[in-house]
Amino acid sequence: MVSNSKADILAQYTLSLANFEIVTSIDGGYNHIGATIVDGILQSGLRYETVVKPRVDKIRMNYPDANTSSKFLYLLERVPASNLLQSNSGVSFKGRKPDYILKVTNFFIENEIETEEDLKKWLELSSNERKLKKLKGIGNKTVDYFKILVGIETTAIDRHLENFIKEAGVIATGYKECQDIINDAAELLKVNKAHFDYSIWKYMSNKS
Repeated sequence: MVSNSKADILAQYTLSLANFEIVTSIDGGYNHIGATIVDGILQSGLRYETVVKPRVDKIRMNYPDANTSSKFLYLLERVPASNLLQSNSGVSFKGRKPDYILKVTNFFIENEIETEEDLKKWLELSSNERKLKKLKGIGNKTVDYFKILVGIETTAIDRHLENFIKEAGVIATGYKECQDIINDAAELLKVNKAHFDYSIWKYMSNKS
């Protein structure tokens, strides 16, 4: 462990919160790489419950056969991502994310990643993380979020987790230290790191 004292402060702060709940049911494990790609790309900067999750669920429901990277690309070649992600009122999805979805899908195929199990094994190598981060629109958080979606135990640091650390009175500098503190606190609390991540996110989201 690193940052032991900071992790201990965060763990004790968590235990002091009467309304903090460890949530053990999290999204991911879709058995549908198309849904995983969409979830991983859309989650940054968008409301999860009202924008991201409905689109992930729609793809799983409407296109159950597009569950490998090659099959999902076949779908994207016929239905552009901007249309695939359109709202219930038929408005196409704007911005760069539809393009990122196509690029990630092609990247996965180039790297022989067809299923979530393939992605899990691939992401377990740090050199592959660096490859994925070279894609435009993919940073530390998105890579770690992909890990969570495929069942790798870690945390994906966003503003909610950063603010939780601050509220505990802990000073952290940069993504890596924030992640180390939260991961170590999860170990001290004997909870799954991804579950702790989501529990903090949910607690802070409900406050805002």
